[in-house]
Amino acid sequence: MSPTRKTAPPSSPDLWEFLPLTEVAANGSLWIEHQGQRFFGPGPVQLLELIEETGSINQAAKKMDMSYKKAWGIVNNLNATALRPMVITATGGQKGGGSTISAEAKALIIYYRELRARFNQFLEAETARIRK
Repeated sequence: MSPTRKTAPPSSPDLWEFLPLTEVAANGSLWIEHQGQRFFGPGPVQLLELIEETGSINQAAKKMDMSYKKAWGIVNNLNATALRPMVITATGGQKGGGSTISAEAKALIIYYRELRARFNQFLEAETARIRK
């Protein structure tokens, strides 16, 4: 028996000759998973940035038109999954408490933004390849 011969996939022009190429683009979503579950992506990034900006999970949620309960769910998931807390909360006090994000959260945001930039470059390159 001879081994199965693998053929190269068709090149972009052969593959896409039936579509108006100027209207075709590669696109996708990007997130980081932990144990097969979404852990970190655009939503958590925006929430963390707004917590840092406002000093409040509640205010961050309001700016995102998100329920306070959902925001807390994201915060709890981030803190439960990471080895160190991503969001640090303080209760009571003169100002009524508040929240901030950890150095690890800031580092993960930077990494995600860099990963997103590389992902966008990949999508742009694939779009250019399709349109050739």
